[in-house]
Amino acid sequence: DGFLGDLYRQLKAQQINVELIHAESAPGQMEVVLTKQHNAMVLADHVVLAQETIRAVARLHKMRAVFLPKMFEEQAGNGLHLHFSFCDNTTTTTTTNNYVNAMPHHKRKKELSQKGKSFLEGILQHLPALLGVTIPSVNSFRRVGPGCWTGHTVRWATEDKESPLRVCLDLKTNKTTHVELKLVDSKANMHLALSAILAAGLDGIATKAKLRPSGSNEASSPLPLHFGEALTCLQHDALLCELLGPELLTGYVAVRRAEIENDEEMALKDELVAAWERA
Repeated sequence: DGFLGDLYRQLKAQQINVELIHAESAPGQMEVVLTKQHNAMVLADHVVLAQETIRAVARLHKMRAVFLPKMFEEQAGNGLHLHFSFCDNTTTTTTTNNYVNAMPHHKRKKELSQKGKSFLEGILQHLPALLGVTIPSVNSFRRVGPGCWTGHTVRWATEDKESPLRVCLDLKTNKTTHVELKLVDSKANMHLALSAILAAGLDGIATKAKLRPSGSNEASSPLPLHFGEALTCLQHDALLCELLGPELLTGYVAVRRAEIENDEEMALKDELVAAWERA
């Protein structure tokens, strides 16, 4: 209680609003839910500051906060799930205090709007490459697979925790509200990750991409099995290569491949020790 109280107060002092803090399924695992932000840059800043604050407050209480995506073979991993929707300035008048959610279809309860569908399809089309930015480590891919609540194929579904992209419904109205992307974790540079996700979604809207049917894992194409494969997909994705630019892309890939070379032979217990020492 002392740790959580101090954490809440320290975050609030930085104007980082917390919607919920609660225990999760793995030993010692906690989830901190930040409130919705309309500014993606502010959200990315808040994620970084929240992580550093959690580490600092944990140390004050003689504990260590470890964000390693996969810590125990038989336990749930640590993700950084993103929940998102968008407003449409071309069809609604919005102010800084009056946003209209354009993700859902406003007449059909469990359906996305046409632009919502295209946004989702844009992310699906670029998802293998996006993983090179959103789950960028050898350990990150230990968290991905059947039964891991992350999804492991290129697909979407409504209220399916085994799908990488989950369309979420309001519990009271049963109406579509937003989409959750599960394949993000604390190893990501949140500013790059959000930029890449938004670029992919907006590309879907720009090309009026038609959303594929909600499919099963068996009927969907597989995602990269390891980080090196995801980086190769990133290097072959024209949209994301243009987004990053040649200098950042070259440096990013070089650093990440060096990390793969260093980490790929490490046992999980050694990764955990290293993460603990850095926490």
